[in-house]
Amino acid sequence: MKKINRFAAAALSFAIATTFAGCNAPGAITFGNGTKNALTIDGYDVPAGIFINNEIVAYREAMYKQFLSTGSLPTYDDIKGSKIEDMDAEDWIQKEATETCKLYVAIEREFDKLGEELTDEEKEEIKTYIKSISDNELFSDNGISDDSIKKTCTNTYKQEHLFDHYFGIDREMGCSEDDLKEYFKENTARVKYIAIKMTDADGKALEDDAKRELDTKIDKWIRDINAETTNEKKLAKMDEVKTEYEEYTAAQTSTTPADGDTGVTTTTTTTAAVTTAEGSDASDTTTTTTADPYANEVTVTKMTTTEPADNKNDTTTTQPAEETDAEKAEKALNEKIFGDMPLYKAEKYEYDKDTVYIIIKGDIAERMTDKDLWSEDQIKTVLRTRYSKKFSDWIEGIANSYSVEKNDKAYKRYAPFDLDYEHFSLY
Repeated sequence: MKKINRFAAAALSFAIATTFAGCNAPGAITFGNGTKNALTIDGYDVPAGIFINNEIVAYREAMYKQFLSTGSLPTYDDIKGSKIEDMDAEDWIQKEATETCKLYVAIEREFDKLGEELTDEEKEEIKTYIKSISDNELFSDNGISDDSIKKTCTNTYKQEHLFDHYFGIDREMGCSEDDLKEYFKENTARVKYIAIKMTDADGKALEDDAKRELDTKIDKWIRDINAETTNEKKLAKMDEVKTEYEEYTAAQTSTTPADGDTGVTTTTTTTAAVTTAEGSDASDTTTTTTADPYANEVTVTKMTTTEPADNKNDTTTTQPAEETDAEKAEKALNEKIFGDMPLYKAEKYEYDKDTVYIIIKGDIAERMTDKDLWSEDQIKTVLRTRYSKKFSDWIEGIANSYSVEKNDKAYKRYAPFDLDYEHFSLY
């Protein structure tokens, strides 16, 4: 999904507007008659503005790659003098921009085949978005017109239509809703947990006596939770235990420890709902807070193995970065949650040398209703999670079948390191 993600980022790149220190800034670009279009793909003339924007997106990707590699923010000169995937940075950026243009054309062509149109609401959203970034100097200084911005932004909406048409519920390359539910249940868990620190307020390991006392309390708390007669009461007891732990910690020190990084990667949280009696007059309405049955729960997504690079012709090999202790701990917990952890049985789990969890796993199916974890928006999200890679492969296959005619004058004139990056930021 690498290229399609980067392609979608082309529209999002319009939000970049803060100054990037350390960049050279050549003068503003204007189009000449011979460089109005940067390339022709399958007979489709791609405006130079779209190509330039894709170069900026690729430049950002190059920066991000170097940032991940070195841990420090690269300068313009760092990128200009670098090699990316055994290519000079300029060649790599233009290659990536060309590939993104191919995806642009593929989406245009396939959307036309559907005979669909964007909705009025989508058209208004595009107008509003373009208006919101109309004064962004990153684009005006680089000759990217509002028309090119509109075309790129519109193209991302067309991409969504294509996905829904081919990979939606009961669509040609999608699945049934029942099948999608099973996928969601296999890859999502709902849990409640209490992170208990085995350190004092200064971060030092507890003395043996203090540790034994806390261990004894943990074991008792777990017994108390599991002694409850219903699943709902067990979940509620978790909240009581959390309060008891906080009170115990406060009694040991003068402050309650901050939650900090717990190691659980979550995707959804719930909050208490406020309800008002329907049909009541606003002046005498009594507002009541309805207890959230899922308060303090989180949903966790199953970790998956990283897939090979999208470019199957890429012969370069990269050694995976060695996992940090925190990453190992998070991975082990994720495997535990999706492995042998039973439903509705509180357990003691040693997350790392400083942290012990009391954790309980609930039945995700119980929350899969249209007002909770199986809303229309959630269904769309799950579909995209499941089929984004297949969609990417499909559209890239179409794009790679196209002929490409580069306008050499445009490629030279709009070389990536002749662009103006004064108003550019990695973030």
